[in-house]
Amino acid sequence: MSRTYRIPDLVARCPRKTHPINDNLVKLEEEHNQWIDSIPSFGERERAGCKSGQIPLFASCCYPTADLEALHAVVAHMNALIILDHANDTASIEEAEKNATLFLSAFDDPSTGLASPYKFVKLISSLASRTTAVISEAHKADCRQANTAFARATAQEALDRQTTEVDNVKLTFNTYIPTRRKSVAAPVFLVYARAINGLKVSPELLDDTIVKALELAVIDIFIISNDILSYKKELKGEGVVHNLLTILMQDPSTACLDLQHAIDYAVNLFNQTLDRFTEYRSKLTRGEPQLQAYANAMVDLFVGVIEWQLASTRYNVFESDEDRFNGIMRL
Repeated sequence: MSRTYRIPDLVARCPRKTHPINDNLVKLEEEHNQWIDSIPSFGERERAGCKSGQIPLFASCCYPTADLEALHAVVAHMNALIILDHANDTASIEEAEKNATLFLSAFDDPSTGLASPYKFVKLISSLASRTTAVISEAHKADCRQANTAFARATAQEALDRQTTEVDNVKLTFNTYIPTRRKSVAAPVFLVYARAINGLKVSPELLDDTIVKALELAVIDIFIISNDILSYKKELKGEGVVHNLLTILMQDPSTACLDLQHAIDYAVNLFNQTLDRFTEYRSKLTRGEPQLQAYANAMVDLFVGVIEWQLASTRYNVFESDEDRFNGIMRL
């Protein structure tokens, strides 16, 4: 018999997006599925896995006003990140570091990677080539920095996994969050938020204390919401070592005795982070319309990713419409 856990409506607590969902979703899904079916190295299992992730829904929720070309770039980049993450989920430290290096090389020079005899390199290069129309020179350095942080963090997680298994060292909240902030994909998609919306935010403004605080809040919202809503999926795949709820239950300082307490603790962190975002958003100078637009794009991004996680069969948080209405997750 399954156990039930309460998950409150995270979206209801969030600010409103600029637009509910991108009108190009149906066309995007159709073309994405055609692309998946055209990959000769994919078997039925890979094709089914890619389609079940509903990445076009992710892009359409997070970038509700983007054109079709931009949405395809987001979908391609998200797929590349997922492929690297999956490859390093069970990799040795050496394999994970190699995969991270190959991933970055593929994004640096997709055309060379397309000729590679290695399936991983060729696939990542194919996906990277679909992002170049959106990630122009103005955003290329920021995108590479975000890619590098993500790739290196997936390699670090392989080291953490081995340390946990060999030395029985348990992660704590304070040791988990810094690495998780790098391994979450939010910084990559913040770059897309600027690129897609045509925002010309100078490096000086991006280094502004308030802007940095807003971006960090978005990253933390990604982490907390993802770890709450992906716990069920990760539990089935035995991948909950790097999950906030697991950390909260094993860290004596948080005093979470069971999963429901951990969920409640995480939801409280989520609400505090939203309040932090709202506070810093109110401090933006009204004479900087580009920053106001960037903050709006941030809202589209983090609310959109929560909407996607709740709707996607990838996570399957709720098993029925009744459970969704009542906020009941069954394990």
